[in-house]
Amino acid sequence: MIERSLRTCARWRDDEVIDVHQEMTRTALSIVAAALFGAEVDDAADDIGSALTDLVDLFPRLLNPLADLLLWLPIPKTRRLKRAVERLDRTINAIIDSRRSDADDRGDLLSMLLCVRDAEGDALTATQLRDEVMTLFLTGLETVANALAWTWYQLGQNPGIVSEMQREIGTGTPEYVRLPYTRMVFAESMRLFPPVWAISRVALEPVTVGDWHVPRDALAVVCFAVTHRDARWWREPSRFDPLRFVQPATHPKFAYLPFGAGARGCIGEGFAWMEGVLALATIAQRWHLESYPHAVVPQASITLRPKGGIRLRVRRRAHIGAST
Repeated sequence: MIERSLRTCARWRDDEVIDVHQEMTRTALSIVAAALFGAEVDDAADDIGSALTDLVDLFPRLLNPLADLLLWLPIPKTRRLKRAVERLDRTINAIIDSRRSDADDRGDLLSMLLCVRDAEGDALTATQLRDEVMTLFLTGLETVANALAWTWYQLGQNPGIVSEMQREIGTGTPEYVRLPYTRMVFAESMRLFPPVWAISRVALEPVTVGDWHVPRDALAVVCFAVTHRDARWWREPSRFDPLRFVQPATHPKFAYLPFGAGARGCIGEGFAWMEGVLALATIAQRWHLESYPHAVVPQASITLRPKGGIRLRVRRRAHIGAST
């Protein structure tokens, strides 16, 4: 995670304006591909990012009651959606194919998926393997990239918080367990801009929640983005204040749900926390990311991402040499 974040630092030039969402997507892509699948996909980063943007833009189309019919029609949006899926499939299939002939267990997630057998001794089918890898690849990429982009956006408007975070980080190699304030910064960012802004559940049995009766098979939607800004649980809810996450927490357990909760909580939560904190620390050691005047518009689709990106100006910190 640190090494891939250093690659990001090396790409930037002093005083340039960057799209930090695009940059964090490249960083998260490199990290998840290497850590989970032992793959190098940096050369395909722009193509993957473009395909992912197309999927996010077109996702509401899949919620249409006539979605199955629309996906068969040769209209421009349908063709664009299918091309996006095909581009991602090429990446995922290349990762899998490069490892199929490798009998060694490398200890990463892809090795586990290739080696797993059921009670009858059967391996995952090609479709099952593709679906598992695609799901983990995209969720590990999209959510963390968005969380990091929104964090830099808010830090660009709060230089005092940046200074406090940089004092904690120091100049040595960042260590996750020694960065409690940086973790609080990341937590507060996900409160205001949760990468997964809502989630749905199907009622297996009739249930009453407060004044609401939910019948069996009904779809219930929990909107984290609303709960995270509810003044009943959060004082001055629109203010960016990492110190509200000083332990012990004063907010109710289910007032903060960036990774969901219960038996179906996010399987990658620990990975995401470590990645987010270490990426922030590594980059903040070397660069200031300053606010740049332009409109930033949240786009609530599959995830909560900044529509059109977030532009920030980067300035090299004086005490860190150009070589790092």
